[in-house]
Amino acid sequence: MQHLLVIAITLSVLPSLSAADPKPDIRLVEIRGGGRGIEVGGDREIGARLGAAKPSAKEWSAILRVVVAEGTSEEIATRQSVAGTYTADGEVIRFEPQFPLVPGVRYQTTFDPAKLPGGDPKATAVTAELSIPKPPPGPPISIAAVYPSANQLPENTLRFYIHFSGQMTRGDIYRHLKLIRDDGKEVHQPFLELDEELWSVDGLRVTVFFHPGRVKRGLVPREEDGPILEEGRRYTLHIDRNWKDAEGRPLTAEVKKTFSVGPPDDEPIQPDHWTLITPRARSDSPLILRLAKPLDQALLGSMVWVVDAAGKRVDGVVTVGGGERLVTFAPTRAWPGGRYRLVVDTRLEDVCGNRVGEAFEVDGSRSRQGKIDTTPVERVFVVK
Repeated sequence: MQHLLVIAITLSVLPSLSAADPKPDIRLVEIRGGGRGIEVGGDREIGARLGAAKPSAKEWSAILRVVVAEGTSEEIATRQSVAGTYTADGEVIRFEPQFPLVPGVRYQTTFDPAKLPGGDPKATAVTAELSIPKPPPGPPISIAAVYPSANQLPENTLRFYIHFSGQMTRGDIYRHLKLIRDDGKEVHQPFLELDEELWSVDGLRVTVFFHPGRVKRGLVPREEDGPILEEGRRYTLHIDRNWKDAEGRPLTAEVKKTFSVGPPDDEPIQPDHWTLITPRARSDSPLILRLAKPLDQALLGSMVWVVDAAGKRVDGVVTVGGGERLVTFAPTRAWPGGRYRLVVDTRLEDVCGNRVGEAFEVDGSRSRQGKIDTTPVERVFVVK
Protein backbone atom coordinates (compact mmCIF):
# COMPACT_ATOMS: atom_id res chain seq x y z
CA MET A 1 0.00 0.00 0.00
CA GLN A 2 1.27 3.50 -0.78
CA HIS A 3 2.43 5.79 1.98
CA LEU A 4 0.24 8.88 2.30
CA LEU A 5 1.88 12.24 2.77
CA VAL A 6 -0.79 13.95 4.91
CA ILE A 7 -0.38 17.59 5.89
CA ALA A 8 -2.51 19.30 8.60
CA ILE A 9 -1.82 22.72 10.14
CA THR A 10 -3.01 23.44 13.69
CA LEU A 11 -3.93 27.14 13.45
CA SER A 12 -7.13 29.03 14.07
CA VAL A 13 -6.83 31.46 11.14
CA LEU A 14 -4.63 30.25 8.29
CA PRO A 15 -5.15 33.05 5.74
CA SER A 16 -3.61 35.67 8.00
CA LEU A 17 -0.55 33.67 8.96
CA SER A 18 2.28 36.14 9.55
CA ALA A 19 5.56 36.41 11.40
CA ALA A 20 3.63 37.15 14.61
CA ASP A 21 1.58 33.96 14.40
CA PRO A 22 2.79 30.69 15.90
CA LYS A 23 4.46 28.34 13.47
CA PRO A 24 2.33 25.39 12.38
CA ASP A 25 3.21 21.96 13.67
CA ILE A 26 4.34 19.91 10.66
CA ARG A 27 5.06 16.36 11.72
CA LEU A 28 5.35 12.75 10.60
CA VAL A 29 2.42 10.57 11.66
CA GLU A 30 1.33 6.98 11.45
CA ILE A 31 -1.42 6.44 8.89
CA ARG A 32 -3.72 3.56 8.05
CA GLY A 33 -2.01 0.58 6.50
CA GLY A 34 1.10 1.06 8.63
CA GLY A 35 2.64 3.80 6.47
CA ARG A 36 3.92 7.24 7.39
CA GLY A 37 2.71 10.66 6.37
CA ILE A 38 3.00 14.33 7.30
CA GLU A 39 0.25 16.22 9.11
CA VAL A 40 -0.59 19.91 9.36
CA GLY A 41 -4.20 20.95 10.81
CA GLY A 42 -6.26 23.79 9.41
CA ASP A 43 -9.81 24.99 9.84
CA ARG A 44 -13.04 24.12 8.07
CA GLU A 45 -13.26 27.48 6.30
CA ILE A 46 -9.97 26.82 4.51
CA GLY A 47 -11.04 23.31 3.56
CA ALA A 48 -14.35 24.57 2.20
CA ARG A 49 -12.71 27.33 0.16
CA LEU A 50 -10.15 24.95 -1.30
CA GLY A 51 -12.89 22.46 -2.14
CA ALA A 52 -14.90 25.15 -3.91
CA ALA A 53 -11.88 26.61 -5.73
CA LYS A 54 -10.76 23.24 -7.08
CA PRO A 55 -7.11 24.31 -7.57
CA SER A 56 -5.20 22.89 -10.49
CA ALA A 57 -2.21 20.59 -9.88
CA LYS A 58 0.11 23.57 -10.46
CA GLU A 59 -1.82 25.73 -7.98
CA TRP A 60 -1.85 22.96 -5.38
CA SER A 61 1.91 22.46 -5.65
CA ALA A 62 2.35 26.20 -4.99
CA ILE A 63 0.22 25.97 -1.83
CA LEU A 64 1.87 22.80 -0.62
CA ARG A 65 5.22 21.87 -2.14
CA VAL A 66 7.01 18.62 -1.36
CA VAL A 67 10.47 17.96 -2.80
CA VAL A 68 13.42 15.72 -2.07
CA ALA A 69 15.78 17.72 0.16
CA GLU A 70 19.03 16.57 -1.39
CA GLY A 71 21.70 18.81 -2.94
CA THR A 72 22.29 22.55 -2.73
CA SER A 73 19.61 25.10 -1.79
CA GLU A 74 19.52 26.22 -5.43
CA GLU A 75 18.93 22.64 -6.61
CA ILE A 76 16.17 22.13 -4.06
CA ALA A 77 14.50 25.42 -5.00
CA THR A 78 14.27 24.45 -8.66
CA ARG A 79 13.52 20.75 -8.15
CA GLN A 80 10.24 19.36 -9.45
CA SER A 81 7.68 18.59 -6.76
CA VAL A 82 6.98 15.00 -5.76
CA ALA A 83 4.16 13.72 -7.99
CA GLY A 84 0.84 13.03 -6.33
CA THR A 85 -2.71 14.19 -5.71
CA TYR A 86 -4.09 16.90 -3.40
CA THR A 87 -7.34 17.09 -1.43
CA ALA A 88 -8.90 19.30 1.24
CA ASP A 89 -10.96 17.26 3.69
CA GLY A 90 -12.49 19.06 6.66
CA GLU A 91 -9.62 20.61 8.62
CA VAL A 92 -6.88 18.71 6.81
CA ILE A 93 -5.02 19.40 3.59
CA ARG A 94 -3.72 16.14 2.15
CA PHE A 95 -1.11 15.23 -0.42
CA GLU A 96 -0.90 11.59 -1.52
CA PRO A 97 2.30 10.77 -3.40
CA GLN A 98 2.07 8.75 -6.57
CA PHE A 99 4.79 6.44 -5.25
CA PRO A 100 5.63 5.55 -1.63
CA LEU A 101 8.00 7.83 0.20
CA VAL A 102 11.44 6.29 0.54
CA PRO A 103 12.69 5.61 4.08
CA GLY A 104 15.88 7.51 4.84
CA VAL A 105 15.27 10.17 2.16
CA ARG A 106 14.76 13.72 3.43
CA TYR A 107 11.70 15.59 2.14
CA GLN A 108 11.27 19.36 2.31
CA THR A 109 7.62 20.37 2.82
CA THR A 110 6.66 24.01 2.28
CA PHE A 111 3.18 25.34 3.13
CA ASP A 112 2.53 28.81 1.66
CA PRO A 113 -0.76 30.35 2.97
CA ALA A 114 -0.31 33.31 0.63
CA LYS A 115 -1.15 30.97 -2.26
CA LEU A 116 -4.47 29.89 -0.71
CA PRO A 117 -7.68 31.17 -2.36
CA GLY A 118 -8.18 34.62 -0.83
CA GLY A 119 -4.94 34.27 1.12
CA ASP A 120 -3.01 37.19 2.59
CA PRO A 121 -0.14 38.01 0.17
CA LYS A 122 1.94 39.06 3.21
CA ALA A 123 1.57 35.67 4.90
CA THR A 124 4.80 33.81 5.62
CA ALA A 125 5.54 30.40 4.12
CA VAL A 126 6.52 27.65 6.57
CA THR A 127 9.03 24.94 5.72
CA ALA A 128 9.85 21.69 7.50
CA GLU A 129 12.30 18.95 6.61
CA LEU A 130 11.16 15.43 7.52
CA SER A 131 12.10 11.86 6.74
CA ILE A 132 10.72 8.39 7.36
CA PRO A 133 13.19 6.49 9.55
CA LYS A 134 15.16 3.96 7.60
CA PRO A 135 14.79 0.42 8.97
CA PRO A 136 17.95 -1.25 10.26
CA PRO A 137 19.73 -3.23 7.54
CA GLY A 138 19.20 -6.97 7.41
CA PRO A 139 21.98 -9.52 7.10
CA PRO A 140 24.53 -9.10 4.28
CA ILE A 141 23.32 -10.33 0.90
CA SER A 142 24.53 -13.52 -0.73
CA ILE A 143 23.90 -15.23 -4.04
CA ALA A 144 21.23 -17.85 -3.40
CA ALA A 145 21.42 -19.71 -6.71
CA VAL A 146 22.60 -19.57 -10.31
CA TYR A 147 20.58 -21.22 -13.09
CA PRO A 148 20.99 -23.29 -15.20
CA SER A 149 22.39 -25.37 -12.36
CA ALA A 150 23.84 -28.22 -14.45
CA ASN A 151 27.60 -28.80 -14.66
CA GLN A 152 27.38 -29.28 -18.43
CA LEU A 153 25.54 -26.82 -20.65
CA PRO A 154 24.79 -26.88 -24.38
CA GLU A 155 26.98 -24.75 -26.61
CA ASN A 156 23.99 -22.59 -27.54
CA THR A 157 22.89 -21.74 -23.98
CA LEU A 158 21.14 -18.37 -24.04
CA ARG A 159 20.91 -17.07 -20.47
CA PHE A 160 21.67 -17.29 -16.78
CA TYR A 161 19.47 -16.41 -13.82
CA ILE A 162 21.20 -15.06 -10.72
CA HIS A 163 19.16 -15.19 -7.48
CA PHE A 164 20.01 -13.05 -4.44
CA SER A 165 18.98 -13.32 -0.79
CA GLY A 166 18.03 -9.62 -0.69
CA GLN A 167 17.84 -6.39 -2.64
CA MET A 168 20.83 -5.37 -4.77
CA THR A 169 21.89 -2.12 -6.43
CA ARG A 170 20.93 -1.81 -10.06
CA GLY A 171 22.64 -0.25 -13.04
CA ASP A 172 25.89 -1.33 -14.71
CA ILE A 173 25.56 -4.89 -13.43
CA TYR A 174 27.73 -6.29 -16.21
CA ARG A 175 30.95 -4.92 -14.73
CA HIS A 176 30.51 -7.48 -11.94
CA LEU A 177 30.33 -10.44 -14.34
CA LYS A 178 33.13 -12.21 -16.21
CA LEU A 179 33.24 -15.37 -18.27
CA ILE A 180 36.66 -17.07 -18.14
CA ARG A 181 37.68 -19.87 -20.54
CA ASP A 182 39.67 -22.92 -19.42
CA ASP A 183 42.87 -21.41 -20.86
CA GLY A 184 42.49 -18.42 -18.52
CA LYS A 185 41.31 -16.05 -21.25
CA GLU A 186 38.35 -13.82 -20.54
CA VAL A 187 35.65 -14.06 -23.19
CA HIS A 188 35.23 -10.62 -24.75
CA GLN A 189 31.80 -9.02 -24.19
CA PRO A 190 29.80 -12.25 -23.95
CA PHE A 191 26.68 -10.64 -22.45
CA LEU A 192 23.88 -8.68 -24.06
CA GLU A 193 24.28 -5.46 -22.07
CA LEU A 194 20.80 -4.00 -21.78
CA ASP A 195 20.11 -0.50 -20.44
CA GLU A 196 16.84 -1.83 -19.00
CA GLU A 197 18.14 -4.62 -16.77
CA LEU A 198 15.92 -7.67 -16.46
CA TRP A 199 15.05 -7.82 -12.74
CA SER A 200 12.17 -9.86 -11.36
CA VAL A 201 9.25 -8.03 -9.75
CA ASP A 202 10.53 -8.83 -6.23
CA GLY A 203 14.02 -7.61 -7.13
CA LEU A 204 15.67 -10.86 -6.07
CA ARG A 205 16.53 -12.25 -9.51
CA VAL A 206 18.27 -10.82 -12.55
CA THR A 207 18.36 -12.41 -16.00
CA VAL A 208 21.62 -12.21 -17.92
CA PHE A 209 21.58 -13.05 -21.64
CA PHE A 210 24.49 -14.17 -23.73
CA HIS A 211 24.62 -12.09 -26.92
CA PRO A 212 22.15 -13.96 -29.19
CA GLY A 213 24.01 -12.86 -32.30
CA ARG A 214 26.97 -14.95 -31.14
CA VAL A 215 24.82 -17.86 -30.00
CA LYS A 216 22.71 -18.41 -33.09
CA ARG A 217 24.73 -19.89 -35.93
CA GLY A 218 25.11 -18.08 -39.24
CA LEU A 219 24.77 -14.54 -37.89
CA VAL A 220 27.36 -11.81 -38.49
CA PRO A 221 28.39 -11.24 -34.83
CA ARG A 222 29.20 -14.94 -34.44
CA GLU A 223 31.15 -14.98 -37.68
CA GLU A 224 33.14 -11.87 -36.74
CA ASP A 225 33.66 -12.36 -32.97
CA GLY A 226 33.30 -16.13 -32.68
CA PRO A 227 30.95 -18.15 -30.48
CA ILE A 228 30.72 -17.42 -26.78
CA LEU A 229 30.80 -21.07 -25.73
CA GLU A 230 32.64 -23.82 -27.59
CA GLU A 231 31.86 -27.52 -27.32
CA GLY A 232 34.52 -29.46 -25.43
CA ARG A 233 35.81 -26.52 -23.37
CA ARG A 234 35.20 -25.47 -19.76
CA TYR A 235 34.18 -22.02 -18.58
CA THR A 236 33.73 -20.22 -15.28
CA LEU A 237 31.18 -17.50 -14.66
CA HIS A 238 32.69 -15.11 -12.09
CA ILE A 239 30.32 -12.95 -10.02
CA ASP A 240 32.30 -10.20 -8.31
CA ARG A 241 31.99 -9.82 -4.52
CA ASN A 242 32.14 -6.02 -4.93
CA TRP A 243 28.62 -6.00 -6.32
CA LYS A 244 26.86 -3.82 -3.71
CA ASP A 245 23.54 -4.53 -2.07
CA ALA A 246 20.89 -1.87 -1.46
CA GLU A 247 22.73 -0.82 1.72
CA GLY A 248 25.99 -0.32 -0.15
CA ARG A 249 27.59 -3.48 1.28
CA PRO A 250 29.47 -6.00 -0.85
CA LEU A 251 28.22 -9.53 -1.32
CA THR A 252 29.20 -12.00 1.37
CA ALA A 253 31.43 -13.83 -1.12
CA GLU A 254 32.47 -14.05 -4.74
CA VAL A 255 30.67 -16.83 -6.61
CA LYS A 256 32.11 -18.96 -9.40
CA LYS A 257 30.07 -21.34 -11.51
CA THR A 258 32.26 -23.70 -13.56
CA PHE A 259 30.74 -25.82 -16.29
CA SER A 260 31.74 -27.84 -19.33
CA VAL A 261 30.18 -27.30 -22.73
CA GLY A 262 28.44 -30.03 -24.69
CA PRO A 263 26.99 -30.06 -28.20
CA PRO A 264 24.29 -27.55 -29.13
CA ASP A 265 20.70 -28.47 -28.36
CA ASP A 266 18.37 -27.81 -31.30
CA GLU A 267 15.55 -30.11 -30.21
CA PRO A 268 12.07 -28.73 -29.49
CA ILE A 269 10.46 -29.44 -26.14
CA GLN A 270 8.24 -32.54 -26.38
CA PRO A 271 5.89 -32.87 -23.37
CA ASP A 272 4.81 -36.27 -24.75
CA HIS A 273 8.28 -37.51 -23.81
CA TRP A 274 7.89 -36.55 -20.14
CA THR A 275 7.27 -39.21 -17.52
CA LEU A 276 4.30 -38.52 -15.24
CA ILE A 277 4.18 -40.15 -11.82
CA THR A 278 0.61 -39.72 -10.60
CA PRO A 279 -0.49 -39.44 -6.95
CA ARG A 280 -3.12 -41.54 -5.23
CA ALA A 281 -6.67 -40.28 -4.72
CA ARG A 282 -7.43 -38.63 -1.36
CA SER A 283 -3.72 -37.91 -0.84
CA ASP A 284 -1.87 -34.63 -1.02
CA SER A 285 1.16 -36.22 -2.67
CA PRO A 286 2.54 -34.24 -5.60
CA LEU A 287 2.26 -35.01 -9.28
CA ILE A 288 5.85 -35.67 -10.39
CA LEU A 289 7.17 -34.83 -13.86
CA ARG A 290 10.44 -36.23 -15.10
CA LEU A 291 11.48 -34.10 -18.06
CA ALA A 292 13.41 -35.31 -21.08
CA LYS A 293 15.98 -32.49 -20.70
CA PRO A 294 16.59 -29.44 -18.50
CA LEU A 295 14.19 -26.57 -19.08
CA ASP A 296 14.12 -22.91 -18.11
CA GLN A 297 13.85 -22.76 -14.32
CA ALA A 298 11.92 -19.47 -14.14
CA LEU A 299 9.42 -20.30 -16.90
CA LEU A 300 8.62 -23.75 -15.49
CA GLY A 301 7.13 -22.13 -12.40
CA SER A 302 4.47 -20.26 -14.39
CA MET A 303 3.94 -22.21 -17.61
CA VAL A 304 2.98 -25.64 -16.27
CA TRP A 305 -0.29 -26.20 -14.40
CA VAL A 306 -3.09 -28.72 -13.81
CA VAL A 307 -6.84 -28.60 -14.56
CA ASP A 308 -9.55 -31.02 -13.48
CA ALA A 309 -12.13 -32.80 -15.66
CA ALA A 310 -14.33 -29.70 -15.65
CA GLY A 311 -11.47 -27.53 -16.90
CA LYS A 312 -11.03 -25.72 -13.57
CA ARG A 313 -7.48 -24.92 -12.60
CA VAL A 314 -6.26 -26.90 -9.59
CA ASP A 315 -4.66 -24.79 -6.86
CA GLY A 316 -1.14 -25.91 -6.03
CA VAL A 317 2.56 -25.13 -5.91
CA VAL A 318 5.09 -25.93 -8.65
CA THR A 319 8.63 -26.79 -7.51
CA VAL A 320 11.60 -27.22 -9.86
CA GLY A 321 14.63 -29.33 -8.97
CA GLY A 322 16.90 -32.10 -10.16
CA GLY A 323 18.96 -29.88 -12.41
CA GLU A 324 15.72 -28.42 -13.86
CA ARG A 325 14.67 -31.90 -15.04
CA LEU A 326 12.28 -32.67 -12.17
CA VAL A 327 9.04 -30.78 -11.56
CA THR A 328 6.51 -31.42 -8.81
CA PHE A 329 2.99 -30.05 -8.52
CA ALA A 330 1.72 -30.19 -4.93
CA PRO A 331 -2.03 -29.48 -4.57
CA THR A 332 -3.32 -27.27 -1.77
CA ARG A 333 -6.03 -29.89 -1.11
CA ALA A 334 -6.05 -33.68 -1.37
CA TRP A 335 -6.65 -35.08 -4.86
CA PRO A 336 -10.19 -36.29 -5.58
CA GLY A 337 -10.12 -39.32 -7.84
CA GLY A 338 -10.70 -38.70 -11.55
CA ARG A 339 -9.23 -37.45 -14.80
CA TYR A 340 -6.93 -34.43 -14.93
CA ARG A 341 -4.93 -32.63 -17.55
CA LEU A 342 -1.38 -31.34 -17.28
CA VAL A 343 -1.28 -28.10 -19.30
CA VAL A 344 1.94 -26.75 -20.81
CA ASP A 345 2.18 -23.24 -22.27
CA THR A 346 3.85 -23.40 -25.71
CA ARG A 347 6.06 -20.43 -24.76
CA LEU A 348 7.94 -22.64 -22.31
CA GLU A 349 11.63 -22.76 -23.28
CA ASP A 350 14.74 -24.72 -22.47
CA VAL A 351 18.07 -23.03 -21.72
CA CYS A 352 18.74 -22.70 -25.47
CA GLY A 353 15.49 -21.00 -26.41
CA ASN A 354 13.84 -24.08 -27.93
CA ARG A 355 10.09 -23.98 -27.34
CA VAL A 356 7.33 -26.53 -27.17
CA GLY A 357 7.24 -28.12 -30.63
CA GLU A 358 9.68 -25.62 -32.12
CA ALA A 359 13.46 -25.29 -32.21
CA PHE A 360 15.20 -21.95 -31.65
CA GLU A 361 17.38 -22.51 -34.72
CA VAL A 362 15.04 -22.42 -37.73
CA ASP A 363 15.73 -22.09 -41.42
CA GLY A 364 16.42 -18.47 -42.31
CA SER A 365 13.63 -18.48 -44.91
CA ARG A 366 11.00 -19.13 -42.21
CA SER A 367 9.69 -16.66 -39.68
CA ARG A 368 9.59 -18.00 -36.14
CA GLN A 369 6.86 -15.57 -35.18
CA GLY A 370 4.65 -16.85 -37.98
CA LYS A 371 5.03 -20.43 -36.78
CA ILE A 372 4.17 -19.99 -33.11
CA ASP A 373 1.10 -21.96 -32.04
CA THR A 374 -0.19 -20.52 -28.76
CA THR A 375 -2.58 -23.42 -28.09
CA PRO A 376 -1.37 -25.10 -24.86
CA VAL A 377 -0.23 -28.71 -25.01
CA GLU A 378 -2.04 -31.10 -22.68
CA ARG A 379 -1.33 -34.49 -21.12
CA VAL A 380 -4.20 -36.46 -19.58
CA PHE A 381 -3.59 -38.39 -16.37
CA VAL A 382 -5.83 -40.25 -13.96
CA VAL A 383 -5.76 -40.13 -10.17
CA LYS A 384 -7.04 -43.44 -8.70
